[in-house]
Amino acid sequence: MTVPIFLHGLLATHRRGRILQEVLSATPNAELPDGRAVVLAFGEVFQSAEEAEQIRLIEWTRVPGRVLLLLPPFAGGGCEQPVSWEAERVESAPRGGEGLAKVLAHEVGYRLVGKLQTPALPGATWSDLSVSVGSYRLHPAAGLFAVTCLPLWSLAVLDAPEELERWLASLVSLAGEGQPAKMAAATALSPDHYGFLVFLLSQTFADEEQAIAGLRSSSVFRFSLERGRSLLKELSDRGLVDGAMPTSVAYELVMQSPYAPYVGALREVSNR
Repeated sequence: MTVPIFLHGLLATHRRGRILQEVLSATPNAELPDGRAVVLAFGEVFQSAEEAEQIRLIEWTRVPGRVLLLLPPFAGGGCEQPVSWEAERVESAPRGGEGLAKVLAHEVGYRLVGKLQTPALPGATWSDLSVSVGSYRLHPAAGLFAVTCLPLWSLAVLDAPEELERWLASLVSLAGEGQPAKMAAATALSPDHYGFLVFLLSQTFADEEQAIAGLRSSSVFRFSLERGRSLLKELSDRGLVDGAMPTSVAYELVMQSPYAPYVGALREVSNR
């Protein structure tokens, strides 16, 4: 694995975490890492956490290349973050797995139900179509929130390290690529730049002049026309705006930032 792997919360100090340290060179870490990474945690710990903590962990996956993966055991009952899902107990071991799922099938004690998506991953479902892996992305360019019923901390993986690495690499591939260039661009942007990008994303403008004229009638954005022209030129020079249309890079930067919630809210207002 070329992506660093970290153990979060109770898993970082649990004996089961030591198996993952040995097989995956996973590192215990009390804080969420910066950059591209995989963070492993117990499902029951996430389920019992305060909603604010659950949201904080999910928000960490907003950046592409990041994976938060919850492992057994799980608490009884449903979880509402990031969507409604539940890990139900099963009475007998599932059948029909492949790769790592086949190695661990006899130890699997749960199946997933709810609104998590089933990723295109080997062993994500069993022969009876019950689900072993579920995932969610905050937006199409984000990283991945994932839940698996496979006990990756099993002693069995000590005899199948390649299978575990291949399985995890397949999951990481679904989380997108971290973009250092985009992150560098983000650090060069001021709050005014982000605010103006949100303005441009809140509605469709035919050209630059229509966008600048839109500032006059805006009850939300208080940029002067002169400042608006300056911001538009600076964003255009950075390759983040084409005419009055933010580029895909600009869209991803905004949607990975604290300004993301304003885009949808302002679109609703402008469409009324």
